[in-house]
Amino acid sequence: MKMVTLSSLVVLFAIASMVAIAPQAFAEHGATSVTVENAPGSSVPGCEETAEGCFIPNIATVVIGGTVTWENGDTAAHTSTAGSATEGPSGVWDSSLIMAGSSFSHTFDAEGSFDYFCMVHPWMAGTVIVEAEAAEEEVHEEVHEEEEVHEEVHEEEEVVYEKIAPTMSVGSTTMTGGSGSGDMTDLLHWNINGGDILSMHIDEDNASLVIDMTSYDDGELFVALDETYIGSDDGTFFVIVGGEESNDYEQAGNDLFISFPAGTESIEIVGSYAVPEFGTIAMIVLAVAIVSIIVLTTKTRTTLIPKL
Repeated sequence: MKMVTLSSLVVLFAIASMVAIAPQAFAEHGATSVTVENAPGSSVPGCEETAEGCFIPNIATVVIGGTVTWENGDTAAHTSTAGSATEGPSGVWDSSLIMAGSSFSHTFDAEGSFDYFCMVHPWMAGTVIVEAEAAEEEVHEEVHEEEEVHEEVHEEEEVVYEKIAPTMSVGSTTMTGGSGSGDMTDLLHWNINGGDILSMHIDEDNASLVIDMTSYDDGELFVALDETYIGSDDGTFFVIVGGEESNDYEQAGNDLFISFPAGTESIEIVGSYAVPEFGTIAMIVLAVAIVSIIVLTTKTRTTLIPKL
């Protein structure tokens, strides 16, 4: 159980990490819109030597169909012109003068890397990278794969809980254990999904444990047999479901996992010997023994008293 819980936590952490980095991944691989601003003081040389560059961000990444908007927050006019100061305009786009407080937008319909510069201040240069949407789809697929792994681990946890935790409720499965009203329900560890236990009792003549039940769906019964009440000389048991022999069960030592169809009303587990619960006959024998001890003690005391 600790291993299953640990693996679940690892998967949950992985999913949380994917969700946390997804926005950043999308930004790195391309967005649908990006806003570029002028670096402070970019109208004079020097910004090109900084880490940020003269346009912030210096490299803008969008997907095909994405839009880049250049906002001029400077007091001087600027341009956004595709190309470079050394080779001149490429003709892909040209904003002409962007006056102070104004902006210019361009939508990219082709994949590629596009350099641009300011024709008024040629030291100002930047790059636009246009990517296909596949990068974003790959991130979605990775997150989806992590979610599928988590679902598989969750299903494994449900199976473990169903087979090991007799008092757990998993999803819509009803489980009860050790609280029934029959003779043996309080003495054995058990659980059931797809039905309810009505009673459990020992059939000493057939060396078996008889389980009366109702079942509203196909399900599985787990019962941990106690050798104090029922056991097998060779370690194997014979299982009867609804009056018919069944091989649809698993055994791990004295633990049985028995599958049953909807409508099943009884399950019988046959071993080599069966001892009923401490019942009426045993009580009578115990009472007789106690009375005999009292009588014997009284006679002994009477014998030991000297006659006057």
